[in-house]
Amino acid sequence: MKRVGAALLVASLSFPLSAYHVDPSYNRDRTGLAVVHPDGRVSISPKAEEARPALSLAKLYLGYYVLYNGTKAEKKQVEEMIASSDDGIASTLDAKYPEAIDQIAEDFDLKQTARGVSWGKSQTSARDLATFIASIVWDPAAKPLFAGMEKQSAVASDGFIQGFGTARLKRVKGSKMGWSDDRESATGSVSWGEIGKETWAVAALTYGTAYENTVDTNVGINQVNDGDTPQHPALDGGFLPVWK
Repeated sequence: MKRVGAALLVASLSFPLSAYHVDPSYNRDRTGLAVVHPDGRVSISPKAEEARPALSLAKLYLGYYVLYNGTKAEKKQVEEMIASSDDGIASTLDAKYPEAIDQIAEDFDLKQTARGVSWGKSQTSARDLATFIASIVWDPAAKPLFAGMEKQSAVASDGFIQGFGTARLKRVKGSKMGWSDDRESATGSVSWGEIGKETWAVAALTYGTAYENTVDTNVGINQVNDGDTPQHPALDGGFLPVWK
């Protein structure tokens, strides 16, 4: 998507009473950040549209597909798969529905999302993740998925400590984490929440540890309150919103 001039952005876009956005000065390569609202407002960092390992975040795509296409018993497994990041459940569902992740990517126009040889080898982007969550947040069929995010266990089924990254932001209502097999080369987090009348989804994909995912989220995600507009230092007093 092409960037438009700062003046046009200022003229055509206004910030809500209270919302999150990606800091315009944030440019760390190791973590892609994205904030997406259900009404279509998007705020991203330079690496937010880069395809990266989806890790256990791919279970969100898989789970949503199962909620529409699975058996009653399979649908009941989605909440637990999300809450505890259960690999066993994911592998069983992925084996039965290998088309799931790619179908969801097509349905929601997630350009950087694709299944690999299995769910665990899938790829996605921070923007795709946040876009997906923002798109389904009010879908009644997705309630078990969001229940799993809301009831996320402190420790995942494989012993990894969850609750890092975007889960540390204020007003978060639910989160899903992801991490590489070595537990340090790649991590990811996606959350959704509400501030006043604003609903939003925020995602962070990091080539690095859970600690680095958390640090970069704290550095790169800001809350905009009524009357505040992000100011970019390069504009010498001008304003450069990052909504696209």
